[in-house]
Amino acid sequence: MIRLASHATLLATILLSAGLAHAEVPAFAADGDIGVCTTAAFPPLTFKESPADAKPTGIDIEIVEALAGLWNAKVNYTVTEFAGLLPTLGAGRCDVIVSGIYINAKRRETYDGVSYMKSATAMVTKAGSDTIKVPEDLSGKVIALEAGAYYKEERIEPLNKALAAKGQPPVEVQEYPTQQAAYQQVLVGRVDATMTEEAEGAYRASRSEGTLKLPYTWVSDFTYGIYSRREGSDAAQVKAGLKTLKEQGFFGGVAKKYGLDPALFDVDYDR
Repeated sequence: MIRLASHATLLATILLSAGLAHAEVPAFAADGDIGVCTTAAFPPLTFKESPADAKPTGIDIEIVEALAGLWNAKVNYTVTEFAGLLPTLGAGRCDVIVSGIYINAKRRETYDGVSYMKSATAMVTKAGSDTIKVPEDLSGKVIALEAGAYYKEERIEPLNKALAAKGQPPVEVQEYPTQQAAYQQVLVGRVDATMTEEAEGAYRASRSEGTLKLPYTWVSDFTYGIYSRREGSDAAQVKAGLKTLKEQGFFGGVAKKYGLDPALFDVDYDR
């Protein structure tokens, strides 16, 4: 019985390997290289443990490296500020963006986007501040945002319209090139809050020695996505690759490693 079970396991492994060996490869990986745009400044998704590190690490990096493994390709990274991600992709200086960037309709007007992880927006303030508990408490205050992120258009502008309808002062926005720079403004007291992603904010707060907190998190159905230029069936192959990783239990392992709820990776790849 043991020998039969062993043979069955071996056969299953061979069949799986054969299936992967014949997996369709997107055009951007056909030459065996994948150029990835990322900020490398958005832990735990994409970051560098040390500024001198040649290669970023994090959830996004593990995902793209796993996809590259399915396609028998290697990954080259282009690190840029968040606002430069889509222009860099559009200019052809990388093949895909994997950098904690949301899937939304506006971006999909130009690029293909495939979801891989759920998220939500979180507000971050200094730990000793009790004046901001809900978004409306930002009225008349200053918030620091990473330039190029969606928060200004999809969070602050609707909030300011609601505040104006009540005759209350708006939220003032100051933009900075990186999320880290926005945190610095909060910590030194130049602004009252910042906005970021729930996983990133929780990661930062857990390592802030009690100086930061997340007083509010928006309920949302936002998902992070992999963006690529529109070319043939590339998006379909990215979806197929993600589905293969899901079937292999890859995302469960990533969730455990980074202390996340595995349900964050239960997304509809075809959405």
